[in-house]
Amino acid sequence: MNIDKESNSTLLKSKAKWWHIVLFWVFIVSIGIINNSCEESDEYYVKYEVISDSPSIGRTLHTTINTEDNENGTFTFGSSTPWETIIGPVQKGFIATLEVSSDYELFVYPRIYVSKNNSPFALKKSDESNELREYVEISYKINY
Repeated sequence: MNIDKESNSTLLKSKAKWWHIVLFWVFIVSIGIINNSCEESDEYYVKYEVISDSPSIGRTLHTTINTEDNENGTFTFGSSTPWETIIGPVQKGFIATLEVSSDYELFVYPRIYVSKNNSPFALKKSDESNELREYVEISYKINY
């Protein structure tokens, strides 16, 4: 009779150990699933800005940007008016490109700003050259 009690006791202990192991792994897998479902990729927004200063009034600037669909967006505006536009959301690795051209030499200051996850925009690339020019291009790859 003692042998039966020892057998039953050993069997119960091994079943309890087995359930502890199963519950441990269920817990680990559950935590992994929860972490993966809560993980979101970062969203970035890009602000393109052009400021120009022309020696003569009435000049036109032509701007081409890389949009969130990786297509060219074109805009035309007066050289004496600051211009900006915001695109997004885009993902890490996006290459923001800003081209500005005119049929007349003028001072042009292109700038690219980036906002990550709705944070304030931060200046990432600019060309502050004080030379008169008809064309300028800048680009920035989002890598943070």
